[in-house]
Amino acid sequence: MGFTRHGRRVCVWLALMGAGTGFAQTAQEPTLDPGPPETPSAQEQREAQLEDEPEVHSQVASFAITRLHDSPAVVTAITADEIKASGARDLMDVLLNVPGFFFGVDVQGTVGPGFRGLWGQEGKVLLIIDGKEINEQLYSTMQLGHEFPVELIERIEVVRGPGSVIYGGNAELAVINVITRGIQGSTDALVVGTYGQLTDGLGRRSLTLSGRKVFESVPGLSAFASASLGQGQRSDAVFDDFYGDSASMNGASAMDPTVVQAGVGYRDLQLSILYQRQDTTSVVSVDEVLPAPASTDFESFHAELSDRFRPTDRIEIIPRLNLTLGESYRDSDEDSEFFYDKRYRRIRGRALARWAAFDFLQLTGGVDLAFDQGQLRGPAGIGLQEPFNGDEDVVSYRNVAAFMEVYSDNPIATVVAGARFEDHSAFGSSFVPRLVLLKSFGPVSGKALYSRAFRAPGIENISLGDDVRPERTTVYELEASLRLGEGQTLSANAFDVGVTDPIIYSYDPVTASEAYRNLGRLGSRGIELDYRVRGTWGRAQAGYSFYRPGGRNDVEDYLVPGQPQAFTGLPTHKVTLTGTAKVLPWLSVSPTAVLVGQRFAVGAPDEEGVSEVQTLQPRLLLNLFVRAENVGTKGLEIGAGVYNILGSDFRVAQPYNGGHAPLPVFSREFLVKLTYLFEPSYDDE
Repeated sequence: MGFTRHGRRVCVWLALMGAGTGFAQTAQEPTLDPGPPETPSAQEQREAQLEDEPEVHSQVASFAITRLHDSPAVVTAITADEIKASGARDLMDVLLNVPGFFFGVDVQGTVGPGFRGLWGQEGKVLLIIDGKEINEQLYSTMQLGHEFPVELIERIEVVRGPGSVIYGGNAELAVINVITRGIQGSTDALVVGTYGQLTDGLGRRSLTLSGRKVFESVPGLSAFASASLGQGQRSDAVFDDFYGDSASMNGASAMDPTVVQAGVGYRDLQLSILYQRQDTTSVVSVDEVLPAPASTDFESFHAELSDRFRPTDRIEIIPRLNLTLGESYRDSDEDSEFFYDKRYRRIRGRALARWAAFDFLQLTGGVDLAFDQGQLRGPAGIGLQEPFNGDEDVVSYRNVAAFMEVYSDNPIATVVAGARFEDHSAFGSSFVPRLVLLKSFGPVSGKALYSRAFRAPGIENISLGDDVRPERTTVYELEASLRLGEGQTLSANAFDVGVTDPIIYSYDPVTASEAYRNLGRLGSRGIELDYRVRGTWGRAQAGYSFYRPGGRNDVEDYLVPGQPQAFTGLPTHKVTLTGTAKVLPWLSVSPTAVLVGQRFAVGAPDEEGVSEVQTLQPRLLLNLFVRAENVGTKGLEIGAGVYNILGSDFRVAQPYNGGHAPLPVFSREFLVKLTYLFEPSYDDE
């Protein structure tokens, strides 16, 4: 497992396990430092230094371990302590404070991410948990809201930019990498209970249990297991569709998650699993209020086996094998008009090799082989269930990829160059390069990034596709960071994103036919500012995001009639302010403020082709969370918070012109959380 000689602490790469997936996804993999080769004792000192450095991050953006400001990407890192102190309830709360991110509503009441003004739900933003890709394989989507117990999260690293060279075709715009309480760490046990109350109904309740064991009698052997059960709902507000009908979401917008994790490791060999299930209900399916709430389930199982070999002190080889099984958007009631019951499976084998050829040069390369399958689990021709490709109950695809990266750390500038080539049995080949230049001048550091990326069609995108092929993205980024003094950092990022031949869903009501097609071009440009300060009193962060359409935008489904400088559903401006103040050594207070600019929701066109445009005025979201540590006994924490203090009518719109009216989210909620962490004490060896 990579434990140190004391047997209780794993090395840095394991402590940062799960930062990536795929060959180029090396979050839980060790890395050869691009710098000079080190003796074991020197390397241990470097790892200890990195572990204590708040800016260290894993290989989420490259194959090399680097500090945050040296990462060859624009990366935002959020630690477990920051998540706990803020009172974040789920990933939506965390991502709301990350520059560039906002949310939109999709079909069947689901909510997904938008990024830099572009809708990222279907395969444009990749979510990874402990090295396992969480996006479902049918449409490549993710579902946000009460989706994963944040109390199990050790760290979140967000690549605010393309990751296709490293991760493949589901990382076109951004990567969200979640690292949890896995095998890394010491023997301990965690119990967390949460209860939240909305104004008119249950907000959420959950119970989470987690334990880790390091076997002192067998150095290098460790195991872990976690389980979390919860109930909740999206909102207790009233949803109003574009046709004048309304329905209360109270008791009709369920989000009931089940999460189970387990793993065992011996030295560098490790096996881990993740099971997730989310049972939901919604008062809306596609665009209008339903006579009764509809049920939709999401379920997935992920398993990974990995190892590491070091033939020499300059070469390491890391093989990985993954199995993914799942069902998404499932309604298994054959009498339902929304019946849909399909299963997907992915078997993936990967091998990565690194070579520290010289003291200043590291070369990395590998191959990636994946086999995907989609299968009908019920009859076709009823509800929403249709055969694949018009007449098939089972479809299978093969994808082969190869990648490489050159990392050169020299006195002139750090240069990172990489490329990825993929060949898919259904839609052919894709090639994307990446080039990054990094340079520091005392307290100032700068990055210049050029990246190509692509979104690969999912199983249903291919099935419903009209000769669909991967969409292509080109991104230019410039970032500058300034260290203003002890604990203060100011960062500014400018970007230009262009998407060619985006994959667009279309529906013809006359023929009742639907299809995915490559149409036109999308683009966005903007800036992101981030200021952070940290001291003995606590920490504070202020952020600002500005993005608007850039270049050529000619995809009608993403245009707001009469508003050429706005994106459908997503804001042009977002301001965030978060902080934690240490009132007492054991007591902290954390306020959060998010101001979201004006947004537009577009209804479906009428018989004359005219769409209703609904303006969502700016909204201010205020939260406050109080956390008391070691209450009465060591390891016992009590947290209490109020969310949406002002009771703002906060809604998220559909980021394309699909006729879905804005959906209420972030209702006012009062929440209490009890946490107990038991850590047995050890005498120093």
